[in-house]
Amino acid sequence: MDAVTRVLATTNEISLKGGNRRWFERQLTANVRHALKDLPVIAVQRPAWRVLVSFAEPVPFVEVARRLGTVFGLQSIMPVGHGGATLDELTAALPAALAGISTASFAVRCTRSDKRFALTSVEIERAVGTVVQQLKGWRVDLGAPELVIRVLYDENGFWFWPRQARGPGGLPIGVGGRALCLLSGGIDSPVAAYLMMKRGVRLDFVHFHSLPRTSPVSVEKAEELVKVLNMYQREARLVTVPLLPIQEEVVARCPAKLRVLLYRRFMLRLAERCARRLGSSALVTGESLGQVSSQTIENLAAVEAVSSLPVLRPLIGLDKQEIIALARRAGTYEISIEPHQDCCSLLVPSHPATKSTDQELSRAEQALDVAALVDAAGERAQTAVVTEATDWEDIPVPVIETGAGLHRHRL
Repeated sequence: MDAVTRVLATTNEISLKGGNRRWFERQLTANVRHALKDLPVIAVQRPAWRVLVSFAEPVPFVEVARRLGTVFGLQSIMPVGHGGATLDELTAALPAALAGISTASFAVRCTRSDKRFALTSVEIERAVGTVVQQLKGWRVDLGAPELVIRVLYDENGFWFWPRQARGPGGLPIGVGGRALCLLSGGIDSPVAAYLMMKRGVRLDFVHFHSLPRTSPVSVEKAEELVKVLNMYQREARLVTVPLLPIQEEVVARCPAKLRVLLYRRFMLRLAERCARRLGSSALVTGESLGQVSSQTIENLAAVEAVSSLPVLRPLIGLDKQEIIALARRAGTYEISIEPHQDCCSLLVPSHPATKSTDQELSRAEQALDVAALVDAAGERAQTAVVTEATDWEDIPVPVIETGAGLHRHRL
C-alpha cells in the first residue's frame, strides 16, 4: 500500500463531545479538505467516529500521512483496502494487499462497529489469520508481532490495513478560540504554539526585536516559523514590536538584576494591547518552569501580574528534550536552531533575580514612564498577515506503525 486510493482516519476526543459534536466534526472535515486540497480527492465522508477520504487515483501514503499529520483531531491514519461484505471477499482481497510485505511474525486484530455480522471479532481474526498463514507462511505471534493486520467491519463492509500512521490527536483548529503567542526565534515558543493549536486554538503572533542593536535575523526567523505553523492553521497575523527603547530606559534607570523581568513585563503589556486589537482572549508563552532563572514560580507570578488576560504556558512542565522532540515533530526545530541574537539576550545582567515580586518590580518601574514607553512601542509596531506557508517537504512524516515496533519513514 505504498500508493492508496482510500485513507481512513480515526478521531478521539471529538467522539466524546455532546451537543457541539457536529460543529467539531464539520470543522475537522473542513481542515482535512484544506490539508489535501491539491490532491485528487473525490470524497471526504464521516462514517461514525472516523473520516474516510477517497482519491480519484492512487496517491503515495506517506504524502497523505504527512498532510493529515497536520490536522489536529485525527488519532490514527490508515491506508485501507475494502474487503467487500463477506469473509470470502475479504480473504480474496488479502493476497494483493500483502504482496511485497516481509515479516517474521504477525497477528490479526478485528473491530466490529456493526455487530450484525454473524461472526465475532475473535472468529474473524482466526479465519483471516489462517488464510494469511497459509498464504505467506508467517508465524503467528499474538503478544508482540512485527506486523499487525487490522480489520474493521462497519455498515460498509470490511476494511483492512497492515500499517498506520500516528495522527497528531487533539481538537480541530478553530474550536478553541483565538490567542496571541509571544514568538521568539528559539525552540520553545513555536512548540508552545503547536501545543495550543493542538487544543483547537487559532493563533496570531507577536515578536519583539531590538533593531538596530541586533540583526534582523530574529525577525526573519519569526516569519519563517509562522510559515511552518501556518501548515496547521492556514494563516496568521504577525506583529513585530521594537523593544530597544524600553530596554535602554530600563538599563539606565532600574536595578540590573531586574532587567529581564522588567523586559518581560513590558512584553506582556504590549502583547495584551495587541491581543485586544486582534480579538485574542489569551496570551501564550514558551516558558518552562525552572529552565532559566527568570522562569521560577515567583518570577512568573511577578511578571504575569501586569496582564489582565490569561497567560497560557503549555510547556510549563516539560524538560528541554521533550520540547526538542515536539519541535522536530512540528517541523520548527531546524529553523529555531539557526543562530541569532534576540531581544532577550541583549543588555542582560550576569546575575538576574530568581525570586522577585510584583511589588519589587512595580517599585523599580516608578523610575520609568511606563505608559509613554508602551504607547511609543505600540505605535511603532507593524502588523502583517502571513498567508504563505512552508513547503510540505519541510513537515515531517509522522511515525508509521506496522505492529509492535515503529519506524519513521524517510524520503
